[in-house]
Amino acid sequence: MTFKEFYISDKNGKSNCVIRSLCKILNKEYDDVYNGLCDVAKKLNYSSFNDIPVFEKYMEYNNIIKIDYCDEIKVKDLKIDNFSYIVFCYDKKDFYHMIPIINNVIYDKNSDCMDLYVISIYKKI
Repeated sequence: MTFKEFYISDKNGKSNCVIRSLCKILNKEYDDVYNGLCDVAKKLNYSSFNDIPVFEKYMEYNNIIKIDYCDEIKVKDLKIDNFSYIVFCYDKKDFYHMIPIINNVIYDKNSDCMDLYVISIYKKI
């Protein structure tokens, strides 16, 4: 797997990893994804689009499904096919992150994400 720097933000320069990942996978603009996530949060009665049920429902609406994976694996050690994925990961402490992987290329703001541990993998179908 290789790494490529990727960053996208709103018009004020703010960015969020959930939105960035979905923008990359869905080829959508930042504000479109943000507004869509906020709509889902409101429908589900959550206060944040960062809540797992919210972004998972948004993914479901956009044909991104959760798949099985091996526990205790780092992002850099994933063996996945040449498709589009979103990986929800963490540092085994209190830092949670989301990254897109397209055709075995990790897109993120820096390569530190490669040493994070996988929580969930979602595949664009």
